[in-house]
This record gives sequence, structure tokens and C-alpha cells, in this order.
Amino acid sequence: MNKETAILSPDRQELMHMISACWSTKVIGEGVRFGVFDQLAEGPKSASEIAAVAGVQTDGLHRVMRALAVLGLLQQTDERTFALTAIGQTLRRDHPDSLSGMAQHWSGRLWDGFTELGHVVETGEPSVESGPEHFAEMQNNDPVQSDIFNRAMAETTLKVGHVVAGAYDFSRFETAMDVGGGYGALLIGILDAHPQLKGCVFDLEGLGEPGNRYRSELGKGDAIEFLPGSFFEAVPAKADCLLLKYIIHDWGDEHSRTILRNCREAIDENGVVLLVERIVPDIVEPAAGTLSVIQGDLVMLRVGGKERTESEYRTLLAESGLELTGIFPTDTEFSVIEAKRA
Repeated sequence: MNKETAILSPDRQELMHMISACWSTKVIGEGVRFGVFDQLAEGPKSASEIAAVAGVQTDGLHRVMRALAVLGLLQQTDERTFALTAIGQTLRRDHPDSLSGMAQHWSGRLWDGFTELGHVVETGEPSVESGPEHFAEMQNNDPVQSDIFNRAMAETTLKVGHVVAGAYDFSRFETAMDVGGGYGALLIGILDAHPQLKGCVFDLEGLGEPGNRYRSELGKGDAIEFLPGSFFEAVPAKADCLLLKYIIHDWGDEHSRTILRNCREAIDENGVVLLVERIVPDIVEPAAGTLSVIQGDLVMLRVGGKERTESEYRTLLAESGLELTGIFPTDTEFSVIEAKRA
């Protein structure tokens, strides 16, 4: 085998893709931030036309757009002009299946956190400011970052809500409360399938108005009530079904026990707490579903949270006065973990 063959071998190429994958994250996120996909929704344009609106330099933007074309998100129609591809359409902010918020989230706050991964492993300290106070400050006092974060969560959660509604029987409940539910995307999917349910979102006060605006964009402005508050202080006793999608994974065990104990106090013996989470296999192997779980675990490592195994969830719930009574898999990497008062 000569050197050229060794350099171009499939295994070596795949490894190089892994090593250099960070570039695509940043290119896609910046493309969204500069409005490339939104402007191309009007039809093919050149980098100079988009740069004039975005207030950036033409040469740099042209090269970013060329990279987006290599990724298959744009099509270069001539030397200077680009158009959206079908998958590129989903990076428009107004697309019903948009991932524009997630693209900005990954290329912004998550990107910054991963640069300090080594520090986290060495010291055990989060790479970014974390804790209830910092998170509340961002949500209540930084509307730009808060909206990027919550729209990113909503973009993926909307479909998860429909999946959860098909995997778990909500017919016996009167009211479902999405605890830490952000803009209410999970409930939207569940209420579509179970219109008999009353729905409410419980989250920080600063999310009330932008959440109502988001739901109104989807024609759900009046379907869901918003209740302000912090799940670290108390959870309102206003529902027989409490939903926590991707909440517990945000926090270490101590903070998680506080949240879960407050949820326990908010239900009676007939109520349930449903955690919608990814469950880490006891032994991991290379697979698409497992990859997303482990990727999520590394994201949480930077802020002091973690993805957990089934036994870790069982222990955490027991320590919070709850009993794990069922796990309901879905067609996605998420499972519904049912818990009741012990």
C-alpha cells in the first residue's frame, strides 16, 4: 500500500471527517446568523446581495456560502449565485420544520462550552457558568440568547410531543403541566393528539411573553396557560400529569433531587411525573441512537448535568420520594419514564 492509498483509505477519510467536523457546525450557524437562508427564500442571490443586507464583507460570505453548497444546503447556480436546496429550506426561520435556532445554539453557547472540555475533565468544574441563578438570569435578562435557546429546544421538541403522545396513554388525565416547558412545544404535540387535556406551561417569568408569541405563530396562542415560577422553589399543584422533557439531564443529582421532590409535592397518589429523556445503555456501541445520547451527555458535562442509565434514574427517583413505575420507548432516542409517589 503506497502513501497515497493510505491517506485516502475509507477508514482514514472517515476519521478525518470526525476530526474536522467542527467546521460545518460553525459554517451552518453563521449562515443562519447572517440571514443567508432567509434571504434565499426569496429566490437565488449572490453573496454581494446578501452581504449588503447583513452588513458583512462579500468575499468572506461568498466563501461561507460556497461551503454551504458543498454541504448540500445551497446550490451554486453560477459563479456568483446560490439557491436553497430542499434541506437548506429547513434553516429558514419561518420554515415549519426549522432548525435555525438549533444551528445557532450549537455554533454559539454549545461551541463555546466544548472548547473547555479538557478543563472540565481535568477539574470536574463546569466550563460555563451554571446553576439555577445563572440560568434564570439568562432566561429573564438576555432576551436574544434566551430566544435562541428556547427556539432551538422548541424546534426539536415539537415533533417529540407527537411521538410521546403516541407512546404513552394520556387519556386518564385532566391536566398536563409542562414543567420547565419553555415555549410549550412538547404540550402542543400532546394536545394535538389528546384534545381533552388542559395544558399549562410552568417556567420562569421571562418566558411568558415570548412563549405566547411562539405559540401564536403556530395558531396555539389560546390553547396553553402559562404559569410563572421556578421549579427549584416549588411546583404548582395544578395538574395530575407533570411532564419534564430534557430537564433532569440539565442538572447534577443534588439539583435534580430538588426538582423531583418539588414535583412529588405537586401531585397526589393518582398523579404521575413523566420524564422525557434519553437513557444511556449500560454498554455503549457505535450506533446512531447511542451517538446522540453520548453527544448529549458531553453537552451536559460542560454545565454540570448528565445523561443517565435506567438504574441511575431509578435511584435518583427513589431518593426523591418517587418510584419508577414504567419506561415507555418511542420511535426516537427518547423514552418516557413514568414515576409515582413512593
